Amino acid sequence: MTQNQFAQSTSVEQTVFDTIVVGAGLSGLYAARVLSQAGQRVAVLEARDRVGGLTCSEYSEYLGKHLDLGATWVAEMHTRMQALIQEFNVPLVPQYTTGKELAIDGDARYVGEVGSFPGMESVLPELQTVMAKFQGETANLDLDAPWAHEKAYEFDSMTFATWVAQNVESPKLRQSWISSTSAFFGVRAEEISCLETMHLFKSCGDIFTMADTETGGQSAHMMGSQLVSEGLASTINGVVSLSSPVRRILQDAQGVTVECDRSTWRGKHVICALQPTLINRIEFEPMLPAYRREFHQRCPMGRYSKALLTYETPFWREQGLSGIVTSLDGSMTGIFDLGDIGSKRGAITVLFGGEPAIEIDNAATEAERDQIILDLAAKSLGEQARNPVQMVVKQWGAEPWSQGGSCAYMTPGTLTAIGDRLWQPCGRIYWAGSQLSRVWRGYMEGACASGEATANDVLAA
Repeated sequence: MTQNQFAQSTSVEQTVFDTIVVGAGLSGLYAARVLSQAGQRVAVLEARDRVGGLTCSEYSEYLGKHLDLGATWVAEMHTRMQALIQEFNVPLVPQYTTGKELAIDGDARYVGEVGSFPGMESVLPELQTVMAKFQGETANLDLDAPWAHEKAYEFDSMTFATWVAQNVESPKLRQSWISSTSAFFGVRAEEISCLETMHLFKSCGDIFTMADTETGGQSAHMMGSQLVSEGLASTINGVVSLSSPVRRILQDAQGVTVECDRSTWRGKHVICALQPTLINRIEFEPMLPAYRREFHQRCPMGRYSKALLTYETPFWREQGLSGIVTSLDGSMTGIFDLGDIGSKRGAITVLFGGEPAIEIDNAATEAERDQIILDLAAKSLGEQARNPVQMVVKQWGAEPWSQGGSCAYMTPGTLTAIGDRLWQPCGRIYWAGSQLSRVWRGYMEGACASGEATANDVLAA
């Protein structure tokens, strides 16, 4: 049952819930579902006027389908998401890979088979060497305790960019490796701890697994990921209150009191399923421990923007192209065809994560921003790409209740300083979110896994 105005009623305010969940993204909703299935009565409080968090879908009348402005890709091994997709009957489309893959580098344009790293042929031997070294360094990394790695302090004291500079000789390959954190997590390599980078990649398998369009992290995309969030909300035993930003959380010996702008809620426990930077906006009484406050300050969100362009036809397919484009010059993260194999109309997404997102976010006007996107689409797929029927852009850094996209990340020194306490509750306050998942961090699967683990901790309390 999803409620909005009902949140103000006396009956809700006087009800003592078993657990209050702050945040109706996938992590919070999945936690609420697990608790509901265990017989608990749950209140989910969401600042936005919708559920879904970083899953955000818009229905295209032109295509007759939903398109995702946020999270969209899933893999076969994402078992929780695959089950939810089946349960709520959300369309899942294999990533279109028929035809050639492109790479752009300034005015240069390279063509190759999908997954062949066009434009990178000369550095492939070094790529294999560097990849083997990186995987060797992470082989003994415990996903439950990365701070226990034998080189933890060495790796956590440097950025990932520093590791790349020390281990990669070719400038072209160095640029590619530095761009990997921007592409997958929305963070510049100069900002993120090397140990944190290793943990992120290992939690998702490895870089190749994440980039795999056959069976890996980019092998299938949903047409309406927010439908999963809405489906989860409909199964919760309790209340989902929208437009209810949490301002204050008080805990005492008997339970917790959660205060919103126009309502107050009482429960036995609370789960904060928010990005760490947003938790800083909540007042806690008593004050959270110093290590927890420090973590919330040292775990910002990545930068992420996404453009969806629709066309009368998928004209690039007629040119023998798959619609998959990568950037060797850091001008964008990539382009993907969002249609299925039988699509009569065309749809692509142009992605900007980390470094490439800075130019998009700093554009003085929407017209300037849109011109950057169209120029890149035309450079990649031809001049026809300048004339979409529809174009929608989502800049997640401009979203007040997101302040970024893709993934939260830890700055150098954070994991070794406070990592062993990241999953600890603070009294009756528990924590969830993709950034706290042991698996598939930055993915919808990771968000669900974290919500599940936290809900089980509450049930065991």
